[in-house]
Amino acid sequence: MPLDLIPYPVDDSARPTIMVLPGGGYQHLADHEGEPVAHWLNSLGLHAAVLRYALGEDAHPQALVDGRNGLRALRSGRAGLAVERDRLGVLGFSAGGHLAAMLATDSPDVMGAPSLSYAGRPDAAILCYPVTDLREALDGRIPNLHRGSARTLLGEDASAELLLDLSPAARVDEDIPPCFFWTTSDDEGVPALHSLEMMTALAVAGIPFEAHVFRHGRHGLGLATEEEPAVAQWQRLCATWLAGLGWNPPA
Repeated sequence: MPLDLIPYPVDDSARPTIMVLPGGGYQHLADHEGEPVAHWLNSLGLHAAVLRYALGEDAHPQALVDGRNGLRALRSGRAGLAVERDRLGVLGFSAGGHLAAMLATDSPDVMGAPSLSYAGRPDAAILCYPVTDLREALDGRIPNLHRGSARTLLGEDASAELLLDLSPAARVDEDIPPCFFWTTSDDEGVPALHSLEMMTALAVAGIPFEAHVFRHGRHGLGLATEEEPAVAQWQRLCATWLAGLGWNPPA
């Protein structure tokens, strides 16, 4: 299956680069979480690329392999972008946030995925109202109110072991790249508990991160610029966070 990775360059120079992963519950890809986000990243002086990863029933492991291949193509220069060394990030929304978080916690031994496809981890992860746990209960005790992505990705009969292995919140280790989260406290699609669970795992591991939980906003806001200006602050906050990591584009 050919890789569907659309580049959005700023120019021909080497720059920090971010691979964008739209959401859609592994059933479709939300257009407003793809190209508009790439153009926003371009406005910050960053190259961007939008990945259209595998969807539909039993999308695992192909969705993860697509993400790995996207990272490999960008690092190698085959994607048509000059990627600055050690500054290749991922940005994902909802189910795309799950894939971004899986890449941020990736390893060669993910169940069901070919080990040779492993492409290393990105250098930063921006997780927007992400799905972080596929199990029936978050952290093994709080009922998981979002199970749709798990059913689409793995089918109805996935083992508890597989659901655990594909839950990024349970995969956190000391080698996870810097992470930025945002969500809303009343998100009914993917409850804020998903972000909070992964934040807790990072805090327990002593790993710094930045996170913003906005008071109000429906699921799937994307850039949120016109619908929820208060939530749209995440763009400015994220840009400041990236600058703090040293992801400053060439003058």
